[in-house]
Amino acid sequence: MMDDAAWHLESIREKQLQVDERTAYNHLAIYLRWCIEHSRMSKEFLHRYSAVVEKIQKSPWDIDLREFVRDELHGRLLYPYFDEIGCAFARHYYGDGSKPYFPSDIDSYAMEYFGEKRYHSNGFQDEAYLFVPFNEDYYQAISKVIEHRWEEWQLESAKTRKRESTLPSLAEEMMDYLHCPCLYLPPMKSDTPIELAYQDACKRGQQEGFVPMLVAVDDTLWECLLLNSEGDCDGADDVFDKEEVAKYRQTALTDSMLDGKAVLERMLQERKEEAQDDDLDWSGEILGEMANGEGNDEFLGYWDYPAEQTLPLLLAEIPVKNPWEVFAYLPFGGWNECPDTPELMAVTKYWFEQYGARPAVITHDALELTVPAPVPKERAMELAQEQYAFCPDVVDQGPPDATVGMLADSLRQSRAWYFWWD
Repeated sequence: MMDDAAWHLESIREKQLQVDERTAYNHLAIYLRWCIEHSRMSKEFLHRYSAVVEKIQKSPWDIDLREFVRDELHGRLLYPYFDEIGCAFARHYYGDGSKPYFPSDIDSYAMEYFGEKRYHSNGFQDEAYLFVPFNEDYYQAISKVIEHRWEEWQLESAKTRKRESTLPSLAEEMMDYLHCPCLYLPPMKSDTPIELAYQDACKRGQQEGFVPMLVAVDDTLWECLLLNSEGDCDGADDVFDKEEVAKYRQTALTDSMLDGKAVLERMLQERKEEAQDDDLDWSGEILGEMANGEGNDEFLGYWDYPAEQTLPLLLAEIPVKNPWEVFAYLPFGGWNECPDTPELMAVTKYWFEQYGARPAVITHDALELTVPAPVPKERAMELAQEQYAFCPDVVDQGPPDATVGMLADSLRQSRAWYFWWD
């Protein structure tokens, strides 16, 4: 949903503003009319509301579009009303919340129309945009603003497409290696487009039979993938053998699966033995109390924090049925403390069955999973111990006061799981 007149009606009623309640629909109607006039509506909208579209195109002021939005659209503007380009523009201009931003432009016009002193008057109560007369002059003025924003967006989109049209050679090699549909995502200051693309891929993946993964375009990761899938590979500079890679994947997908719970229990026992060797109190120093954790619902691994932008990424549509099978295509483990491919597959299969966890992001040293809901509090400590066994660095190289209990407190509030190996 882009906008809902109910939000604006609530202001009118709570503040007892002396305006016709139809003013809550003013800016929605203006935006909708502009998109109809510029042929940016979806086929479904055009089919369902053909009579209204025809009237708008012929004589827009013969119909009060506010009443159409109120009565037929239930007071709401939804992204599916617009075609692919119109929807992308709406997400940029109407739904992003940063400047330029359509509601902000509406508000700025109200200040220009009334003047700063009247705009801030008690009579308007910070809702001056509702008092602008709804007429053709108003539409034409805002139409010019939308047109300007559209041209700016088109220009920026063209620049982005031009940048993306020349793929880095490493991205091309990795796409060839993955041998599946991939979208290249260049470094960005905001990861909103990445999140939207990933969410869309998740929905399509359920229907089309693939698992989406965000994969860092990174030399170290690339070398690791080749070394794991080709026994005689000399590293990232080698040309990979497609037949050998295909055999590796087939073997990884058909070999007997390890028991994920047993793998975690073995790893946990190893962590306990390490603590004992280091004279650490397991219960007090390692486990600790379940407290002081912070929730996390965002991806962290694909950020280049010094550059304040994302890493270059591939959004890969991995052609596997089950989430844990992505590691047959992305065998990035087996170094230092990082589990190898059979262990990664076994553990993530177990966590999928227990919590619905799905692999989502891979870089050369990080793995992130998503879950549909945070783990229940009563299971958080058990899961935190499993995650510590799986990836001790998330605690051992965390904050000075980090414990498994702190991790558990985070997990009960989080829908994204982060793992990092030194």
